[in-house]
Parts: sequence; C-alpha cells; structure tokens
Amino acid sequence: MRTLTSAGAALAAVGLSLGLCSAPASAAPAVPAASAASQHSASAPLAAPPKSGKDSVKCHGSSGRVNFSWKTGWSSTTVYYNNHCLGGTRTTAAFKFYNDGSTPFYKCVTFQGDSQGKYKFARINEIMDVNTDTKKCKNN
Repeated sequence: MRTLTSAGAALAAVGLSLGLCSAPASAAPAVPAASAASQHSASAPLAAPPKSGKDSVKCHGSSGRVNFSWKTGWSSTTVYYNNHCLGGTRTTAAFKFYNDGSTPFYKCVTFQGDSQGKYKFARINEIMDVNTDTKKCKNN
C-alpha cells in the first residue's frame, strides 16, 4: 500500500513540476480566428456528400403514379421505383441531369406497370427532376 501511495505522490510531484515548466498562455502567439479557419479548409478540402431525392410521375392512361427515390453515389446513381400503374401499363420517365452544372441532359427509362425494383445510371451526376416529357430525351 505504501508503494502505491508513494508512486501517486511521485506522479503528482512530477505533474506539478511539468506544469510549472510549461510556458504561460500569454507567451503563445495569437492567431486570428479567420486565419486559423482558412488554414484548416485549405489544407484538407472536403468532398461533397452524395445526395438523395424523391419524385413521382403520373401513369399514362390510369390514375396511379410511379414513385421514385434515389441516392447519388460517387460513381453512379441508383434509382428505386415502385410503379402503381394498373393493368401492366408501362410508363416512361425522363430523368434530368446536369453534366457541367448548366447544360441539362435527359435520360429516359421505361418501367413496367405493377412492378418495383431499381435502375442504375452509371457515370451520371445528381438527378435534378423527373417528368414524362420524353421529347427531350431524343436530343441526347
């Protein structure tokens, strides 16, 4: 028991002496907050996180809808769909993307009625809109 007490006292004495040997806080150079923040962001750029979204379109000729949800990954975008169109009615949806941030690009996909599943777009950026205007897909 004495050994433990002596060791604790020795550690306390060492800690006390180390605390006395350290430089006072006023001796440290002052760095403005804006400068410190800019140094951190410049040294470690952060990538944008993947985005997700939801949308739906009306069925052709029936009162149902096709629901979409998606998650944009680092190299592709996966779209999950649930087609509520009755009678096996196929529905074509136009997905709107931006290639360079300003030029729209459309990709059309047809989904079978009364079905659900997923569709994967390779090497395509974030989905901006989903609609049934398939005329724009013919240009791409």
